[in-house]
Amino acid sequence: MTALPTRSYFLASARLGFGTWSWDDLPLAMGLWGDPDVTRLTGGPFTAAQVRERLAKEIHNLEQHGIQYWPLFARETGEHVGCCGIQPRDAANGVCELGFQLRRAWWGRGLARDAAQVVIAHAFTQCSVRALFAGHHPSNGASRRLLGNLGFQYTHDELYAPSGQLEPCYLLTAKQAGLE
Repeated sequence: MTALPTRSYFLASARLGFGTWSWDDLPLAMGLWGDPDVTRLTGGPFTAAQVRERLAKEIHNLEQHGIQYWPLFARETGEHVGCCGIQPRDAANGVCELGFQLRRAWWGRGLARDAAQVVIAHAFTQCSVRALFAGHHPSNGASRRLLGNLGFQYTHDELYAPSGQLEPCYLLTAKQAGLE
């Protein structure tokens, strides 16, 4: 776990601060997306080149759309916890995809839920999102339960190319999230 001395957050919960990815964060990205435990259900483990490509995508999404899967930090210590955010899914219809990944040391503490709640509120109130899409590996029961608890409704199964799995997919509207 890498602690950063000072970092500004543009979003926060009681326990988490949301930053933005930059090229200076490559070591953090490697620690997250280069970890086989974190990425085993999302097509990993990923090579250093693939992690750099992923970081480039996040930086591009911020520059072009003002959104990304933002890096998360423990507010108390500054340690990098993982990422949570949105990315374009169906821009013409105002649909973004919600995603989150946590470093293994932070699993089981309710932080994915904390982060997702902040991102959902931000997406519907600040980003003009009309609906949020999310999916998960079929064997990831924790993600399935979390999406259900957040109000996401199952819509269909879809092939997720990086893992080669047919994954359950969900949708959440502002009304379902109680934000309309």
